[in-house]
Amino acid sequence: MSDTKKIAVIVRDRQGEALRVAGGLTLADDTIEVFILDRKLDKNDPEVATPLELVTDIELKVYSNNAENGSTTISLEEMAKKLLEYDFAIPY
Repeated sequence: MSDTKKIAVIVRDRQGEALRVAGGLTLADDTIEVFILDRKLDKNDPEVATPLELVTDIELKVYSNNAENGSTTISLEEMAKKLLEYDFAIPY
């Protein structure tokens, strides 16, 4: 039996902080996936760009309902169904 948890980090208003948390959670050896809701990530803001680079470098799976984010695009309905698979969902 594994103690590994499946954790979803939901990015809304505090984009940079949410991405930093997602990267930091990988230290616990859990499965982390990121869900970006609605808004386009401000990749010109260093507070967002730096943690986004970490998330990309460590190859976390990223989903978004906004195709402009350059991640796997899924609808809100698909996202809601997928979130049921996680042990924890952390909203930001």
